[in-house]
Amino acid sequence: MYVSFITDAHFKACVRYVLSSYSNAVNLRDSISKSIDKGDIFKSDLFSNVVDPFKMTFDIQKIGLKEWVNKEVLRQLDKSVEQKMGEFHQRLLGGIDGWVDLGIGHEVDLMKEDKTVYLEIKNKYNTCSSDALKGVRGKLEEITKENHQAVGYWAYIISNTVQKSGVEVWVKRGFNQIDAIRKIWGEEVYSLVTGQEKALEQVYNILPTVIRDVVKEDEIEDLSFIINQIALLIEPFLDEIKERIYREVF
Repeated sequence: MYVSFITDAHFKACVRYVLSSYSNAVNLRDSISKSIDKGDIFKSDLFSNVVDPFKMTFDIQKIGLKEWVNKEVLRQLDKSVEQKMGEFHQRLLGGIDGWVDLGIGHEVDLMKEDKTVYLEIKNKYNTCSSDALKGVRGKLEEITKENHQAVGYWAYIISNTVQKSGVEVWVKRGFNQIDAIRKIWGEEVYSLVTGQEKALEQVYNILPTVIRDVVKEDEIEDLSFIINQIALLIEPFLDEIKERIYREVF
């Protein structure tokens, strides 16, 4: 067993969800191959976003084509991966006995089955905009107003403060202070849901093993191999790509 508070199958399912973002590298490779067959590599998904032609030139000359492809592919994948990190924690914690992952489109993300605790969970402190955070606060106030036994939390895993983990009443400008509405962050989030200290650390330490097991079980292609294939595909068209990128931007 990877950790004591969730099943191995659930842990793997959460890891698969995040790893699915990296499969977009396969889509990029296939898109390039199809575009080459159609006679216009520039129509591939790799160039669907604006590329700085000057930065590209510096990078290719300094670090080489393969490393530039590596950086560009990872840059495009990163946004999708980042979006899924908050959902990773939501899904993982939602698989703990006594808790429910409410999914997308509900008032909050997680709920204790007895309806005494509600969490809106984010990966980072700054994930929410000011307006979105006001919305979170409003939803938690509605929940605790309707259910006087409930405690609502704005939860985030990664803090921007010196105090890396903690829990306190959520004092927010423009809102009344309500003891039943709190913010919780870092290891305290996992401790609250699992009832175990250092639960987040347990997840972090075993995560590489779970990733390796999922990659092996699902026979997921190695990302570095895919990136190398992409570099080999575009190398013969490098001069054409550089010219097209410049014309697209200017």
